[in-house]
Amino acid sequence: MCTKINSCSSIRVFYVEPIGAHRGMHYYDLELCPALQSLGVDVTLLTCDETKAVDIPQSLRVEFPFQGIYGNASKVVRGLCYLRGLARVGLAMLRRRVPLAHFHYFHFPPIDYLCLRWLRLLDKRIVLTVHDVTPFDAKPSDFPWLRRLYQQADRIIVHAASSRDIVVSKFELSPDKVCIIPMGPYLAFAEKQTLPPSLAKQHLGLEPDAPVMLFFGQIKKVKGLQYLIRAFRQVLNQCPSARLLIAGPEWKDSFVGYADLIRELGIADKVVTRIEYIPDEEVGLYFSAADVVILPYTESYQSAVLYMAYSFAKPVVASAVGGLAEAVEDGVTGFLVPPANVDRLARASLGLLSDVGWARRIGQQGKILAETEFGWPGIARKTVEVYAETLY
Repeated sequence: MCTKINSCSSIRVFYVEPIGAHRGMHYYDLELCPALQSLGVDVTLLTCDETKAVDIPQSLRVEFPFQGIYGNASKVVRGLCYLRGLARVGLAMLRRRVPLAHFHYFHFPPIDYLCLRWLRLLDKRIVLTVHDVTPFDAKPSDFPWLRRLYQQADRIIVHAASSRDIVVSKFELSPDKVCIIPMGPYLAFAEKQTLPPSLAKQHLGLEPDAPVMLFFGQIKKVKGLQYLIRAFRQVLNQCPSARLLIAGPEWKDSFVGYADLIRELGIADKVVTRIEYIPDEEVGLYFSAADVVILPYTESYQSAVLYMAYSFAKPVVASAVGGLAEAVEDGVTGFLVPPANVDRLARASLGLLSDVGWARRIGQQGKILAETEFGWPGIARKTVEVYAETLY
């Protein structure tokens, strides 16, 4: 349970998030940090140099201790740059007497552990938001270090009850140490970027009236894209005007195999792909063009794509795995289907594509959920309660 307080003016926190704009985390950071500020928290965002390129609110104090951790340099060089960034964070906490650090994401678990251990020895308090409880690319040798990392934290924030169960059991933590706080929507972003669907489709080279299924985000093995491609082939049997839109960069998974499958199924002329990072200013095109957003994941802790879909008032079809099963209200904001079940995935998608009015009503229900239960004011309040419990 989290302690409630009446005033946040005494809370000073370094919000440490080294990924920043590199993997789209700036959406999350630039919603949560201002929401914390609005509650009176003295928050400083510490992130990487790539975040300099995004539009940062003038009221938000942002620093860039993580320089050169991405790019073409060797892993050793980037690791040293990362270590330098962590050292800058710790020294700044000492110099300014900041009592609390809130960390998001880690790059090199042994180095990260040493940093957290150092901060604990200096009597600093630590909150972790664990977006991916166990990174999907984690090696067996990473697990002992992750356990040590998590055990250094005063409190851990996860986005779903299923994630809490995993982190408690796998890493031997007390349930009282773990709080569940939703991931958060992208309503302000969507408000600026929403276009009429027909116009967005034209911009993307699609027919203005074509029913569009969208797969958006990183191409990963756990995303289940092969099942969506096969399901789309079934959708075309009853809805030949449908189109599948796939947009996002490869991440430790090649798109070549998926492209081969598309050709083998004879649907290449019905599938539009853009296999690269989608710039911020173009994200709205894809969600505005979509009639339904598909998340056919085989594993998931939570998904920013889901909350982006809700923010654009788009219905979703998602696998009933991890946090997706908790964030999608089946039959209300979208549909949940068993993972890797091509037939169920096709039927749910076809149902939404076949009834535009119904799909829009479901999409609006998702947006209402984003504005209420998953809204940033509530997320900020819960986060402040975690800070207060940690400090006091």
